[in-house]
Amino acid sequence: MLTVRRRLGVVSASAAIALLAAGCGESTVSQCNRLAEIVNQAQGFMPAFESNIQTFSANAAQVKSLDDIKAAADQYVQAVNGVVSDLDALGTELENTDLSDEQLISYRDRYIEMVQGFSTALTQASSAMSVVQDVETEADLPAKIEESQQQTVQAVQQIQELSVEESTIINEVNTYCGAEGAEPAPAAPEEGGEAAPEGEGEAAPEEGAE
Repeated sequence: MLTVRRRLGVVSASAAIALLAAGCGESTVSQCNRLAEIVNQAQGFMPAFESNIQTFSANAAQVKSLDDIKAAADQYVQAVNGVVSDLDALGTELENTDLSDEQLISYRDRYIEMVQGFSTALTQASSAMSVVQDVETEADLPAKIEESQQQTVQAVQQIQELSVEESTIINEVNTYCGAEGAEPAPAAPEEGGEAAPEGEGEAAPEEGAE
């Protein structure tokens, strides 16, 4: 039986910008809500990537042939590439968002940079898995899986760091916009540490302020 020696996981992005009914000037409220509605679209992207990693790890641990694991790798690559496309579309939508408040523009630009970082890391993860897709013989598989996992660990670490930055930005936006109940940013992962297990570092999306 072919096996993958290490299971990978990520800390999913989980914070949300609260929608406002009142609390600051009408123009700012409108802009805060406009930004929130777009940013909150990202809440499913990183959990989707985490699910893809977990599914591949589970499938790869049970495969019985080279073709099986290459098929699992192909499914993973397609799924991750779909998340990358969603992130790229989100970045474009944010760039086109009409804002006049200088502070919100600053938050938006930081968020765009963070989204681009997520996209780059996921592209790296997809490229890492393509190493497995291209394996020609079972004898080559263990070394290729190890190479793929080393590259994926780097991508996962970058995603974890970006998740912390995302939570920081969202909390700053919620504070600036007068939203209550902002969640504290998750702790940054230790350098060289293993990725967090499933479920750790997650927080429920915030409900809109009254």
